[in-house]
Amino acid sequence: MDLVAATERSIEAARLGDIDAGAVEALRALARKIQAWDLIVEWAVDDAPEGKRPAVPQNDNVSISAYLKYCDQLGLSPAGRKALDLKEKVAGGKLTALRAKSA
Repeated sequence: MDLVAATERSIEAARLGDIDAGAVEALRALARKIQAWDLIVEWAVDDAPEGKRPAVPQNDNVSISAYLKYCDQLGLSPAGRKALDLKEKVAGGKLTALRAKSA
């Protein structure tokens, strides 16, 4: 699967606002990095002198977890949507709903 294309579809479906632009761009950058990581490692291994370690680690233990955290914060994951729904329910509550009906 193309992670960059899937990320773009999720961003479009979420209809995020201008206030989210920075987080969206960071998410896009992470998606591109994750998708390209195997190729980056391959190049680094090819460029490494015989018997020496490549210039980049062969495993990236940070990008995928950071990507998922951005997805959560933007409401692009099930956990993120659930957390956003809970915040909206607490912020609004029944009293707010009643006031809106009576206005």
